[in-house]
Order: sequence, then structure tokens, then C-alpha cells
Amino acid sequence: MSSVSEIMSFREPWTIAAYSNKTARDVAAILTKNRIGSLIVIDKDNTPVGIITESDLVKRVCLENYNADKVLVEEIMSSPLITIMTYDSVDTASRIMLSNKIKRLPVLEADNRIIGIISVTDITHHLAKILLDDYNRHRSLKKILEMNDVSN
Repeated sequence: MSSVSEIMSFREPWTIAAYSNKTARDVAAILTKNRIGSLIVIDKDNTPVGIITESDLVKRVCLENYNADKVLVEEIMSSPLITIMTYDSVDTASRIMLSNKIKRLPVLEADNRIIGIISVTDITHHLAKILLDDYNRHRSLKKILEMNDVSN
């Protein structure tokens, strides 16, 4: 079984400060400019306290017809932050995502520092690679068996 650290994205997550008068519009601008799907919300001590995703913007600002210039970061972030450790299994990450209906999990190192994010896409790519490897292995074995049948 693979661990989270084997398949996660190791890009340092983008962050935004809570209680800094940053708004939903600021979040949208950062997400769009950097072509990312989420921001980790940190407090004044740089401790992660939440996450804001594109989905949060849609559900908590757009669908409610709020003015994006007036909705503060702390009003739209999902909190408490659900995380996973680097050494946890991909299976554990999948179960956490399914049970919490989320698509991204910040990944923590042993010192509780966020070192990246594992996403549903990361897991999907991992599973697709496993399936492709199995398929290729099956094809190779089939060819060997066919060659063996011809020689007999």
C-alpha cells in the first residue's frame, strides 16, 4: 500500500492570513492568477486554521449572492482544517476525503508543518498507473502463454 508522501503534490501550499481584512475577491484573484484550487488560511502565528477552495467561493459567496468585496476570508474558510500525515496510506486519505466530502487534504510532516496537498486527482492518477501496470503485466503474461501454446 502506497503512502501519501509517494503520490502527493510537493508544491508548498499557497496561504492567506485570517483576520487581515482579505476578502473573497482577494482569494479569487490569488486562485486565478496562480492557477490553483485552494488556499490554506493561517493565523498570526502561521498556524493553519482552515482552507478555502473554489467550491467554497461558489457555495458561500456566489450562490448566496454576496458581494465578494465584503466577505472576509474567515467567513468563507472551511474550519477546522482536516489534514493527513505523510506516512498515512493512500487508502486512509481516500476514506477521509469520502467521509468528509472533500477533494483535498493538506499533508503534514512529523513536526505538524504543511508540506503539500494530496488531492482526488493525485489518487486518481495513482490508481490509473496501477491499472495500466497491471494491464501491461497481463498482456506480457498472455503473450508468453500464447507462445508456450504454439511451441507445444
